[in-house]
Amino acid sequence: MQNIVITGSSRGIGFGLAKAFLAKGCRVIISSHNKGRLDAAAAELKNGRSDIPLFAFICDVSRPLDVEALWDSAVGELGKVDIWINNAGVVHSMRSFWQLGYEEIRKTLEVNLMGTIHGSHVAMCKMIAQGSGHIYNMEGQGADGSVIAGMGIFGTSKAGVHYFSKFLIEEAKKTPVKVSTIIPGIIRTDLQVETAGKTTEGRIFLDLLGEDVRSATGDLADRILGNSAHGNCINRMSPPDMIGKVVSAPLRFFFGQQ
Repeated sequence: MQNIVITGSSRGIGFGLAKAFLAKGCRVIISSHNKGRLDAAAAELKNGRSDIPLFAFICDVSRPLDVEALWDSAVGELGKVDIWINNAGVVHSMRSFWQLGYEEIRKTLEVNLMGTIHGSHVAMCKMIAQGSGHIYNMEGQGADGSVIAGMGIFGTSKAGVHYFSKFLIEEAKKTPVKVSTIIPGIIRTDLQVETAGKTTEGRIFLDLLGEDVRSATGDLADRILGNSAHGNCINRMSPPDMIGKVVSAPLRFFFGQQ
């Protein structure tokens, strides 16, 4: 039974992963900076059952002390942490850089990039001490250097996550801790709708190739649990994955099948 911590897991991919891991017999810690959403997510995942091995804790990943407290709470409930997933992320409005307010810029960088750094630092230090563990960092648009209009700061944050993960994988080689990354693929989450879904091209892209959260995160959970390699990338945008999405697109588009 794996003990798993997922940051930013009150909705979207994080919530879907939590549900999938619970279904596979794992013990799961979810977290969010928003208490209302966190409580609602925990209630939905438990579905009235007291025996579900799920625990929920408030955590703002932009605050190092919050992340430290999340680890301590997880260990207090589970004894140890086997897998730590840095999933928390936010998106700014789709506007040119000079049209963004400083607060939007700051929040995007602090959550997406610094939140991943904070989570990785805490998990690395603690997992080295406990002698084992696997950290996963969530990549996204911008990690491959691509440019999408109106997504500059978000892309910058994910490009930073990509480089940070790359050097952390190298530095962690001689430790008992494994580090990997996740490219989740094209999933119809609130974040995707708020970004790609704002344009006609983006909506068509999501309609044709986007997957629902449940099926996508179920597959992600299987791949994560099946991965024992350091430095692996759980990539759902690989050529075989994309061929499968293109081939099945007519069924999903016309019949709503996933």
